Amino acid sequence: VMSLLRTRARGIVASCRRGIEEFWKGAYMDPTVGAKQKHLNAVTGDPWPAALLRLKSFEDLHKLWYVCLKEKNLLMTERNYFQQHNVPWKQYGRTKKIKLTMKRILTVLTRREIHQQILKAQEIAEKQNVREELETRRFHLEEGIKQLEHKVERMGNAESVMKSAWRATLAKYRTDHDELMGELKDLRKDTMQYLVPDWRYERKYSDLPGLITFRRQWVRALQEKSRRPIRTY
Repeated sequence: VMSLLRTRARGIVASCRRGIEEFWKGAYMDPTVGAKQKHLNAVTGDPWPAALLRLKSFEDLHKLWYVCLKEKNLLMTERNYFQQHNVPWKQYGRTKKIKLTMKRILTVLTRREIHQQILKAQEIAEKQNVREELETRRFHLEEGIKQLEHKVERMGNAESVMKSAWRATLAKYRTDHDELMGELKDLRKDTMQYLVPDWRYERKYSDLPGLITFRRQWVRALQEKSRRPIRTY
């Protein structure tokens, strides 16, 4: 039983360590590859152009990013090995191509995100215009409801044709107000992005998609307290 447990434990440890050979697999440090094959593996083409990267989906760009990252780790490992043994390393061109490809992938993803944000902002602006019209109608309906309620209350218990007409108009106003509030419920939820707190402390776009928040003290004009020099004399 103990031997079986030891065998399984060794298998678990071996499976956990799998993948580390990717740092030198196929490179100059790989003992299982011949010298001719190593030179062939070192021959690379041009970096990926941005025109071709724009045609790929997000999943393909995600996979290509990790392929470049693995290649970059391999080259960094190889460069460190050569530096430790005082051997000149001649693969700086491959590192430059990998970095250029990764930079272009980030650029393509950033431009896509900016484009999506612009389309989303246009859609929100259209909804905001519709919401402003409905909010104006809501305000006038609420004012009319208050005025009619006050008129009906002043009439007291007396019944008249005018009081019946006011009640009918009041019921119609309340029905229109309920329908209007149902339409405004979704519009208010969709246009809540206009109410962003601390908008002065946020930068909309950067080299990576998404928001980047920074502290108030990092901006000179937004500092709460101005630092005065301390005099020691």
